[in-house]
Amino acid sequence: MTAAFRLDHVAAGYGPIAVLEDASMELPVGGLLGMIGPNGAGKSTVLRLLLGTLAPFRGTVEVLGTTPRLARKRVGYVPQTLSVARDLPATLLEVVTTGFVGLLPPWRSPGAPERERALAWCERLRIAHLAGRRLSELSGGQLQRALVARALVREPELLLLDEPTANADARAEANLFDLLSDFSRDRTTVLVSHDVGVLSRHVRSIACVGAGRIVHHDGPEIPAHALEDAYGCPVDLIAHGHPHRVLSEHEGCDHDHGGEA
Repeated sequence: MTAAFRLDHVAAGYGPIAVLEDASMELPVGGLLGMIGPNGAGKSTVLRLLLGTLAPFRGTVEVLGTTPRLARKRVGYVPQTLSVARDLPATLLEVVTTGFVGLLPPWRSPGAPERERALAWCERLRIAHLAGRRLSELSGGQLQRALVARALVREPELLLLDEPTANADARAEANLFDLLSDFSRDRTTVLVSHDVGVLSRHVRSIACVGAGRIVHHDGPEIPAHALEDAYGCPVDLIAHGHPHRVLSEHEGCDHDHGGEA
């Protein structure tokens, strides 16, 4: 079976600076992958490589059996809320329907069928009642769910999410993970998050990005040494279904964990 994506000895970064130095990973199709790591370790860099918006210095990147650029129509992406201009004169539904950009012929704008599909995803994310609201009238969590709906209207084979639960309350977070769990039965979702506790309860596997590499463990646990290598200080083992806490009080550990790994 074709992998969702493969990274083979990839080095990548910005200008002369390499963020990833020798990253290799292969992810099977299906399921929900949680991606963790300290700030600046390269999590967003991995997403950009998979989207084809960043080319590696060396190594190869394969997405859904082809190049990232050729796979782009089959990939959905949810950016962080802060990357969206809140003063755009657009409604929530209009933002969601922009998810069809690149899927329709260039001479056709989204019509009634697309709006109906967009509203259906809004309904599943419990934001359909906000369809006519301007972006400036939405909370951070509501806007984030609109961006998730925008990606899902494409019905992608690979869904990439960058901190989608950062502004969500507990109910919205639970609803999102229920939806992603159902969506990922035969498709693949990659979710970047700093909230390791949330990930360890919901994901099938975890990838830790740090020290220029990726350590992937097929399960919601990851070896402690991988976290220590990534974060540069001792941390508790994160185990599915168990209490967790990052030991950020160790002397000599000056990384900003934000309270989570």
